[in-house]
Amino acid sequence: MLERLALPAHPDHRRGDHPAGAPDPRARRGLPPVTDEEIEETKDGDSPLLSSDQIGRSGLERSYDAALRGDAGVTRYRVDNLGRVIGEAESDEGEPGASLVTSIDARVQAIAEKELAKAMKEARKQFDDNTGENYKADAGAVVVMESKTGRVVAMSSLPDYDPNAWVGGISAKDYTELTGKKSNYPLLNRAIQGQAAPGSIFKVIPTVAAVKAGYDFDGRYRCSSSYSIGGQVFTNYESQDHGVIDLGRALEVSCDTVYYALAHQEWKKDGGNKPKKNPDDWFYKTAHDFGLGKRTGIDLPNEVTGRVPDRKWKREYWEANKDAWCEYGKKNGDYVEQIAYENCLEGNKLRAGDSVNYSIGQGDTLTTPIQMAVIYAALSNGGTVYEPTVGKAIVSPDGKRIKEIEPKKRGRLPVDRGTLRQIDKALEGVATRGTAAWRFADTGWPQDKIPMHAKTGTAEVYGKQTTSWFATYTEEYTIVMTISQGGTGSGASGPAVRNIYDALYGVDDDGTIHKDKALLPKPQKELPKINRDGTIEAQRQKGFKP
Repeated sequence: MLERLALPAHPDHRRGDHPAGAPDPRARRGLPPVTDEEIEETKDGDSPLLSSDQIGRSGLERSYDAALRGDAGVTRYRVDNLGRVIGEAESDEGEPGASLVTSIDARVQAIAEKELAKAMKEARKQFDDNTGENYKADAGAVVVMESKTGRVVAMSSLPDYDPNAWVGGISAKDYTELTGKKSNYPLLNRAIQGQAAPGSIFKVIPTVAAVKAGYDFDGRYRCSSSYSIGGQVFTNYESQDHGVIDLGRALEVSCDTVYYALAHQEWKKDGGNKPKKNPDDWFYKTAHDFGLGKRTGIDLPNEVTGRVPDRKWKREYWEANKDAWCEYGKKNGDYVEQIAYENCLEGNKLRAGDSVNYSIGQGDTLTTPIQMAVIYAALSNGGTVYEPTVGKAIVSPDGKRIKEIEPKKRGRLPVDRGTLRQIDKALEGVATRGTAAWRFADTGWPQDKIPMHAKTGTAEVYGKQTTSWFATYTEEYTIVMTISQGGTGSGASGPAVRNIYDALYGVDDDGTIHKDKALLPKPQKELPKINRDGTIEAQRQKGFKP
């Protein structure tokens, strides 16, 4: 099996040899030389940098640079008073760097990349009634994660770029093409750096928040076609009316108005526009307890935090922007000018409209795909939150020392086991009779053998087309996909996610499972074969074509 790409150390005197049969991404990318500042910073440390060194500055090369780099060999010479070499003194032998085994499965990675690109291409063929043009589908990301460990099996981000552009130094023209406004920023790893409103895949959080606030999960809640606050009307998706339902069914049909009403009631209990001294803020506190608004801790650099737009954030954001709002805003201007005018006057207040928009994962809420993958993986495994990892083991140059990178538990979801079971059942209902049924149950997914759980999300963004989100899990895997300006969750992202699962488990079009065709029906626990000389074998799967 082509399990787990081994990230090799660079094949120079300071790094380990390249694993047999595997590509050499470090050599292919071309590591940058150290700077004078970096040499100065490390000169008094255990492993000082030399001017001839190369170091990792991004991705895994940066996170694991200390292990991959090794130690330089030093040869000392004796000289006379004229500086002439008269002999060789004691020398220090160099120590090659280690190799890193990752949890990435090359075959699943190939499928994930292919399906994300295909989904974006197909989305661009679909007409958007709201804007009168086809969807742009300008960016996207997908994360495939082991539900019980947090290990990343595949991760893809688009648009991407050719890393060979950096080899030998990058030209000003090429750099501008990668970073300019027209580039759409391909250097971003949107799986950990792409922030967007999550839409309805967020609803598992206000569901838990409502229960913590005292609402019965099995209570009766009206799913009306719209909900009004003062003169403002907030509509349900496609203005559907599902009657009186419980919270489980609200998740299945993704009823916005149930969450509008719950959030509005809690906002009023907390004092409304004149909040009490210590408001409960269940909907916001629960999001923080789920881990939003902070990094997941993945072993990749430059992860972003996302945003929970609570009272503290509202106040700080208002203080930073009030001068501009007050200068630009007009009471009777266009929509943007009116919003600026309102924000100038009371942008520091948590208003009713803010709370109801937030309750369905919209408004100022921002999350990343990796954050949502961590949450849905925890829902899958019974509530344990793991720090996601790409590194799986560090192997010494001689292959004798292997340090496995164990899954790290970060905590538990803030939900009791009974409620967790009810949410799990509701998310299974999404895949069997809810908004994702047409991607799974209605198209032959073997639910009795591989129970699927899902949540769709379609987030509205002012001035842009809707963002597609699709969050799913089985017992073994969690997959989250998002496509910027791609349309609905099940419509744009759904087919791609289904195809990834089909590949993982060997499921064909009529729902039959072919074990001999399954890429990875169970996460692989063991490491690839490590030879006596320290090289790592990348085993081949016959007949595999990405």
